[in-house]
Amino acid sequence: MKKLLILIAALAVWTFAGEGRPVYNPYASYGLEIGVNRPMNDRWKDNRKAFGDVGFIANYQLLPYTSVTGDAGYSFPGNGFDVKFGIQQMLLPAGITPFIGGMAGIQAIPEDDDADTFGDRLGPTVEANAGIFFFTESWISMRLKGSYQWTFADEINHSFGVSLGILFANSRPGLKAIDVSR
Repeated sequence: MKKLLILIAALAVWTFAGEGRPVYNPYASYGLEIGVNRPMNDRWKDNRKAFGDVGFIANYQLLPYTSVTGDAGYSFPGNGFDVKFGIQQMLLPAGITPFIGGMAGIQAIPEDDDADTFGDRLGPTVEANAGIFFFTESWISMRLKGSYQWTFADEINHSFGVSLGILFANSRPGLKAIDVSR
């Protein structure tokens, strides 16, 4: 029985190890992002016209065109912060490719006249985003992202943001490394 199981396992490995077979190797990339957000609800917009964001971004390629992403950032002026995790779906197998995605997490919106206490500023957040990845076949890639997010703090605060991130792959780079069309 033991020899039969070893033979079946060896046969399975040999079947999938043939040259020209699709091989998928996940990879991770990490980097920094800078952006600007514009408040959209009336009460928040009256006190803050826009605020800047800087943060750390991570991207782990889970499937050939699907990534798990994470962002941790700081908003200024007003000392806000956020931590979000989500899914990102690339739409084309190319060196420059559009993507769509969604994220969820926790955020403390920057201080203003209406939300100056920490409890009024902190709450869960969700985000819908879309953008373009540049240089996906390289060790260094850029992500231009537009997003719309809702933060459920003392009131529902929502904002539109644009950000630019630079990511560095720590293993096999980009879509070229995960080409499954062979």
